[in-house]
Amino acid sequence: MNPRSPKNEIEETEIVPSSSSSNQQTEIGSSSVAKSYEKTIVIDPVTKDIYDLEKEIGSLYGGRCRVYKALYSQYEKEKDMHEPAGVVTLKTIDLKLHKTEFNEFRSQSTIGLPYIPGAKVIGSMRIFGTPSNLFCISLPYMSEGSLRYILSTRTNKTLPEDFISVVLKEVLVGLRDELHVEPNPRVHNTLNVGDIFVHIDDATGEMLIKLACQASVYDSGNIPDYNRGEASSSSSILDPESISKLVTAPEVFGSKNDNSGPKSDIWLLGIMALELAFGVLPVRNREDLDHIIEKLRKKRRFPRSLEKLLIVKKRKTTFKKAMNLLKPKEKVFSKKFERMVRECLAKNPRERPTSAQLLSSSFFTIERDIEKFKRFVLSAKKNPVPTDN
Repeated sequence: MNPRSPKNEIEETEIVPSSSSSNQQTEIGSSSVAKSYEKTIVIDPVTKDIYDLEKEIGSLYGGRCRVYKALYSQYEKEKDMHEPAGVVTLKTIDLKLHKTEFNEFRSQSTIGLPYIPGAKVIGSMRIFGTPSNLFCISLPYMSEGSLRYILSTRTNKTLPEDFISVVLKEVLVGLRDELHVEPNPRVHNTLNVGDIFVHIDDATGEMLIKLACQASVYDSGNIPDYNRGEASSSSSILDPESISKLVTAPEVFGSKNDNSGPKSDIWLLGIMALELAFGVLPVRNREDLDHIIEKLRKKRRFPRSLEKLLIVKKRKTTFKKAMNLLKPKEKVFSKKFERMVRECLAKNPRERPTSAQLLSSSFFTIERDIEKFKRFVLSAKKNPVPTDN
């Protein structure tokens, strides 16, 4: 694939029905198009490239932003013809119907990263608008969706330590080499499990783990209908939007000033490690989160369940359940993992390691079986558990 250079200004773009859907409505962004999107193509009049929308694969803003898998055909001016150029992801939003969300959507697109082949952070390939009030962002296609979606298809919503190391190592490389770069580091700000995407190439079998950031972020898999008030599902008690707001670093949470920095991303990496290890963050408010983290800092070893740490605080757990949780358990996590999490969740940002320092820690320098993680991803795809989606 040879993508065009991304543009940050809205350009005139045409949306037309394919020959098989000439009688279908093609105004993407309205709810009535949901059943006919697979028969719609988007033509960029500037480049004359074609996006053939194959299927809907995700959403954002409670379904107001629709995300599609699109067959991409690039126009060759010398030959005056279109050449197939692979598959892309196309994010779309109707700027007239959803003005508030569009403003945020467009703002993120202006500060997003451009597409760079081989990069760990997913960048925008092209950004454009349409005469029919549609705003689009073209992104590299990630076949398996987000890690949060992959885990939602499994009965056990957790990852073993080996897999956590594989995933977070790729995230840290992206932070170190592409975001937290001096002298002008960029901050992710919303780092969570839903921002990690996996792609497995059909032809080569190569697996890529990449980090979505700003313009490339979306919820994969579950596609809520905003007209019916449906919400996105999540492997955590908290929905993805709440996670990004509630679990921010202490220097960021509740602050009227922008105190975020690379170290606030490291805090979120620690929260992400907890979600991957425990599956569910049993918190409904910031007080619960602070209580759990304070207990983890003081305990010699991590418990099997984070719920155990809230027993004394809430005093609402039945006696039988409390006694079961308080029974001595065998070692659950390695000391290397626990040390890494505690370092990320240090209250003082100056005491947290940088992404480069974390990559040199013992938890990430141990060789892991990446092929085993790939088999896990593929098995989740072939044998999904029933969901309410």
